[in-house]
Amino acid sequence: MQEPVKLEPAKAVLGYLKRAAAEINITHLLLILFALHLFALSFPSDTSNGGGRVFDEAFYVPAAQDILHGVASNLEHPFFGKVWGALGISIFGDNFFGWRIFYALIGVVSVWVMYELAKIFFSKENALFAASMLGFESVFFVHTSLLLLDGPPILFGLLGFLAYFKGRQYLSALAFGLSILSKETGVFFLLALGLYHLWASRRSRSFNLRSWKSVLRFVAIVVLVVGIPLWTYDSAYLPYTSSTVVLTPEVVINPVANSTTTTTLTTTTHSGYVTNPLQNLQYYFTYQSSLVGCGQVNAWNCYPWSWILPLNVGPLQYFVSTVTVKTSLPNGTVTSQIQYHPIDWQGMGNLVVWYSIWLIVPVTGWKLLKRKAGEADVLAACLIAATYLPLFYISLVSHRVEYAFYFINTDPGLALGIPLVTAFLARGSERTERRLLLLWVGAAIIFFMFYFPVNPFAFR
Repeated sequence: MQEPVKLEPAKAVLGYLKRAAAEINITHLLLILFALHLFALSFPSDTSNGGGRVFDEAFYVPAAQDILHGVASNLEHPFFGKVWGALGISIFGDNFFGWRIFYALIGVVSVWVMYELAKIFFSKENALFAASMLGFESVFFVHTSLLLLDGPPILFGLLGFLAYFKGRQYLSALAFGLSILSKETGVFFLLALGLYHLWASRRSRSFNLRSWKSVLRFVAIVVLVVGIPLWTYDSAYLPYTSSTVVLTPEVVINPVANSTTTTTLTTTTHSGYVTNPLQNLQYYFTYQSSLVGCGQVNAWNCYPWSWILPLNVGPLQYFVSTVTVKTSLPNGTVTSQIQYHPIDWQGMGNLVVWYSIWLIVPVTGWKLLKRKAGEADVLAACLIAATYLPLFYISLVSHRVEYAFYFINTDPGLALGIPLVTAFLARGSERTERRLLLLWVGAAIIFFMFYFPVNPFAFR
């Protein structure tokens, strides 16, 4: 009788992981990410007396509150990206949950849309890997766990691409309009679509009057979707670009007490009222152009080329809490002192995902040169080019301050490009391709957990 074969422990573990991975689907991924968002967004939770705001929530939480109060504010960005915070506050209250819950939902839905978009080009398994690369990208997770403006334009941009490839042109135009209305960086996604559509049209040789009319209708819808809400907002909120405060002394005579009292009369005059979308766009440009010079910002955050170089990586500290644990002798002498950071929000990108650009660009570039590029290759290249290269011009020519979290808009292009690289390296071997993707996403998850904004073991 033949004895049963005993598997080595390593092979047994690998076999278990393989079976477990095969059973994971997009629903599991979305539930895991949503649970992580719900956990993270509650730190910090003490938002009394205007506290508990992380990073640019200092600007956008008041802006969301102002929307509910009918007050114009934060004119440097379109209003629609802040509506989700106002909606959360109106439903759940003016607290951490109300501020952030809809942005967490936007982050999770974005991952689902990424999956649906990738599924057009890849198998379900590879589409799941692409969605995981977006979901576990650290900056994307952070900026969709807080009341920050970068999640909504990405969601609507991805929806625009999904509708485009599904043949729903009008819905696509609507989505791209909402992307721009959420934040002006939505223009990058529209530029990516333009580049892709130009390539597709040349490939199919469909440059004709009918196609140009379709493009004009598409652009007209985008303009209306952006312009009409902005015009409505300007009419309802009467935003202004500057104000002057005049302090006038006023003498009050009291004849009964035979005394005089000097008070100060404060008069505030508003000017530069914005009354139409063109003035909104002009103000966006004027404001953004004024943010020049790196100042106290470290070099890794200042220049777009620094974000993909493994040199002097220095993420911005968004919100850090510190706990100091001291060990002392009975006589009071301190023998050791250790600092922990239970809450540690950082603008640190997932370098496992970000550095993939060094493989994606050569692979897609080579395919384009050899005329072997497919739709996915071109789309990934267009997304990366349209969301990343303009930042070089802005930095070098306009000298505008850049921040590493601007690279968040390139995340969808990288997420789509990683399965393309693994397929190229595997040379047709599905087994090798699957192993490469598992290693890649595993490394991304490890990096993600290392920079997760909450460290439960550090609470003491």
